[in-house]
Amino acid sequence: MRNTDLIKVLKFIEENIRITDQTSIEYLDPKGHIERLDSKQNQIIFGRRGSGKSLLLKSLKETKPEILCLTINLEDFKDISFPNSITQVLRSLIKQLKKEVEGEFSFFKSNKKWRARRKITKQFDKILKKLEQRLKQPDSFDESIREKKGAKVSAEAKGSYTTTSTAVRAEQSKEIETSKSFKIDKLNILKNELPDLKELINETCSLLDKSIFLVLDDFYFIRKSDQPYFADFFHRLCKNTGVYLKVATIKHRTSLYIQGETYVGMEIGHDAQALNLDYSLENFNSLVRFMRDLLKHVNEKVGVNINYNNILTENAFKFLCLASGGVPRDFFTLFISLGNKMIDGNKSISKPNVIDCSIENLPNKLEAFKTDTADEKEVLEHYLQYIREEIISNKKHNAFLIPNAEILKYSQINQAIKELVDLRLIHLVNSNTSSAPSDGLRYSAYMVDIGLFPNANPRDFKQVQPGEKDDRGRDDKIRSAPKVHLNKYQEFINELNLNKTLTLTD
Repeated sequence: MRNTDLIKVLKFIEENIRITDQTSIEYLDPKGHIERLDSKQNQIIFGRRGSGKSLLLKSLKETKPEILCLTINLEDFKDISFPNSITQVLRSLIKQLKKEVEGEFSFFKSNKKWRARRKITKQFDKILKKLEQRLKQPDSFDESIREKKGAKVSAEAKGSYTTTSTAVRAEQSKEIETSKSFKIDKLNILKNELPDLKELINETCSLLDKSIFLVLDDFYFIRKSDQPYFADFFHRLCKNTGVYLKVATIKHRTSLYIQGETYVGMEIGHDAQALNLDYSLENFNSLVRFMRDLLKHVNEKVGVNINYNNILTENAFKFLCLASGGVPRDFFTLFISLGNKMIDGNKSISKPNVIDCSIENLPNKLEAFKTDTADEKEVLEHYLQYIREEIISNKKHNAFLIPNAEILKYSQINQAIKELVDLRLIHLVNSNTSSAPSDGLRYSAYMVDIGLFPNANPRDFKQVQPGEKDDRGRDDKIRSAPKVHLNKYQEFINELNLNKTLTLTD
């Protein structure tokens, strides 16, 4: 292998690690996600940050020209107040629809189509103007209406017979001013306009004669408390039209519906179907094969023939897959760092090199953690702190067990664990295992992220790998991991007197 080939590979990965319109890498689809996403139904695409959600949606757009995909990245609106965020996304949708309509039908096509085009674009312009004006107003405000009313007062004066016989009338006008105050809620205004918007969308679908997919990428950037209302509005907008919602998000950072006096939002299995992109450590061999396929794909794109067995030892490659947690972007990020070490003179990459790079990359992962968790950041940091202290520092282990039945009694801990998995700081290894020695209970086994290790060669620190067997071929290594005592975990959290709790998700 020549260093020039490796440099080409690293450059290609760096250019494509973030998905843009210029990204030239394709989505590897061993599970047939593109074909499933092609269906005319609402779908929620779940995947951790870097799992390939945006690349999948881009690949859908490029491989299915018969479908009109209108993509809106909700990260652009993460700092916008609600319901202005809905208004902004609606504006973006209408602008994209208008562009499609204007580009599809020119003056030289049939007059009937052109007249329909002109009518629709005029309606779009009218709506856009109204939405732009509304954005300047606060989310909720009082509007005063002043009314003036006129009243007539008349009088009659008569003199005596000797002075005058003429009646004198005097007329006077008096104005009365009243004021009425109304509470204006912009979300209700938007809801009231839904019938007209849906009618216009149906006319647009009919004119374009295409299925339309409204792609809402990075949905988790919308505040979790606002998400059900956000999803509810666009689900109602698309219902019984030719538009289908494709929402890409992180599973346990997402609250799609709430059930109170009324049902608000979208329910998985009823209003939308779920599509899960995540590779987990539960099927580690499948994960390793997928990551090898990713590197082969990069070879083909760059036009090189690198044998990666000459770069990473077998154990180092497995640890690289383990360090990625099954997330392609994390895998590539670490591979870039490791590849640069090769260019700088390392003959091959070993397991300690992988651990070192993972620890070096931890600040970047924690920065993403802060961005993605928004106002729940501090709460989740405390739940992570307990795992770091109890499992890594005290037990000196990289894995732990949580009892499946008991965790259901601790809803906040349960939510925190699920979110820490989605945030790539702990990883699920086995969702249904026993302990060793067995106590008759079922457990979920987790591993802490390698970046959380104290150093590359921690003393007296026990490390296990997914699927690792003992001398008798048993899974006792992971089954022997320390158990998390949930009552102590809860006591730790209670002593902090936190002002905020986590929003529970399914």
